[in-house]
Amino acid sequence: MTKESRRTPFKFAVGDRVAEKPRIHLGIAVKPENQRRYSSRIGTVTELRTKTRKDGHQRKYLAVRWDGFNSSSEHDQMRVCAAMELKSLEEDLILNHD
Repeated sequence: MTKESRRTPFKFAVGDRVAEKPRIHLGIAVKPENQRRYSSRIGTVTELRTKTRKDGHQRKYLAVRWDGFNSSSEHDQMRVCAAMELKSLEEDLILNHD
C-alpha cells in the first residue's frame, strides 16, 4: 500500500457550496450577551490544493469564491463545512456555549 493510497480524500469537490464553520469569540466575556458571534460566509469551491508543512505532513486547502466577492481565497479544509450543515452547526454552537 503506497502513501498516496492511504491519504484521505478531500471532503469537498470543485463546485460544492461551502460555508465557514461557525465560531464564537469568548475572550473575557462571561455574559452571553457580551460574546461576539461571527457570521459565516457562504461560497463555492473553485480549486483543491495540498500543501506540505515544514514537518512533512500534508494539509488540504480549498480555494473558495465567497458570495459577493470576485476573487477566491484559500482556506484549510477543516475550517469549512457544507453549506447545508451550517444551520445545525450554528445551533450546536449556541447550545454548547451559552
